[in-house]
Amino acid sequence: MTLLSAEAIKRSLREKKEFAVTPILDEDQISGVSVDLRLGPDLIVIKRETGVVAFDPAKVEQVPEKLNNYQEYVRRPLGSAFHLHPGDFAIARSLEYVSLPHDLSAQAIGRSSWGRVGLIIATATLVQPEFAGTITLELANLGTVPLVLYVGVRIAQLTFTPVDP
Repeated sequence: MTLLSAEAIKRSLREKKEFAVTPILDEDQISGVSVDLRLGPDLIVIKRETGVVAFDPAKVEQVPEKLNNYQEYVRRPLGSAFHLHPGDFAIARSLEYVSLPHDLSAQAIGRSSWGRVGLIIATATLVQPEFAGTITLELANLGTVPLVLYVGVRIAQLTFTPVDP
């Protein structure tokens, strides 16, 4: 698998109108073979259950109600703190909007600095060619201490791979 270098990413962002990662607030966000993604303001927090509860996705008619009871949507302003306790799970979005051309795929991966403290960033990492939107990040604290995440902090990396036509 061949990854685009920082220079190739920058060149492609300049030359391909259908390729975008925005906003890039700091040129250091693009380095090595990746673009740093920051934590966006929108989060879906999975509520901790205290009783014996089973979530059965096979019971299709119950899924919307169960999800509403099981998840809470939270929006935080830029720079505000979000606490992720050990064993907690949340779904977040990148601050950056990403648009891929037909000849590039991407992969979202966690930053090692977060991995060292037990934060898993993404479980569904492949971004298909021609995708457009924010990147979904599944956040799981596998560590033993609460983590403080700030909206806008660099939390993941996006690498790009050329796709044969």
